[in-house]
Amino acid sequence: MTESFSCPIVATVTPYQRGGHLDLSALSDYLDLIGAAGVETVLVNGTTGEFASLTVRERIQVAEHCRSRWSGVLVVHVGACAVGDAVELARHASDFADALAVMNPFFFAEAAETGIGAYFRAVLPHCLRPTLLYNFPRHTQAPIPPRLAAQLAGEFPQLTGIKDSGKDRSLTYEYQQIGPDFRVYLGDDRIGARIAEIGAAGVVTGAGGPVAELPVAVAAAVAAGDIERAQARQHEFDRYTDARKRLPISDVAFAKAAVSTRLPGFPTLVRPPLTSASPEHAREIHTVMRSILPLLHRDNPAY
Repeated sequence: MTESFSCPIVATVTPYQRGGHLDLSALSDYLDLIGAAGVETVLVNGTTGEFASLTVRERIQVAEHCRSRWSGVLVVHVGACAVGDAVELARHASDFADALAVMNPFFFAEAAETGIGAYFRAVLPHCLRPTLLYNFPRHTQAPIPPRLAAQLAGEFPQLTGIKDSGKDRSLTYEYQQIGPDFRVYLGDDRIGARIAEIGAAGVVTGAGGPVAELPVAVAAAVAAGDIERAQARQHEFDRYTDARKRLPISDVAFAKAAVSTRLPGFPTLVRPPLTSASPEHAREIHTVMRSILPLLHRDNPAY
């Protein structure tokens, strides 16, 4: 089983009402925004979607709602610390998602390779759609060993690749050696213009969703072989990323505040232990967004 996704893949945010409940109406608005930007593939209930702060029932609601509102490719992340939760989510998403993603448990720092393997071997039999492993060592403190990824790919034909959100490119290279049909997607907003050089299948962006036109333009230029244009659009996207990295808030809080510039009234609340952008930070984010919006409109004259 092989599967290739149109990139960039955008990992969606999860908006909340003032009382803290899911705001599915706002989520619909966000899906419309990134769809209009040219995005064809979304990842829901990922890190940007605050999956670790959602109950299983809420993750099911988000996935079902996105399927009802998103006509493009839907990738649903089903990883959880509890194997039973991950199995439940995998069974559920297998009924309607185009693909699944599975992160190894994120609480058990420095878990042994045998334990990580046991987790995936318990969950993957219930993933009935093309499935990506999800490597995010910053949060799991346990990178998925390439040797284990290769073993799992040999055991589970639905396992088609990995989302690698780590920064160790030597590890990325080892994932790429697993096989020609094992695709590696990078969670790195700065690397889109170099994706062909690196040999990866594409980019997954979360915090870049509010300016999705930029990574979309980078990917289009790379696909057309116009590296000069890809680098120019990457430079513009890097301006946004630089601003995001300067502020002492989470990428999720930054992204929600950035979305509110384009969708007035979009809720910027995040769940503890994350903290929402302060009024001062929100003003700075809005200033950054206003400077970038003309670049987005250049590629989307309908705005």
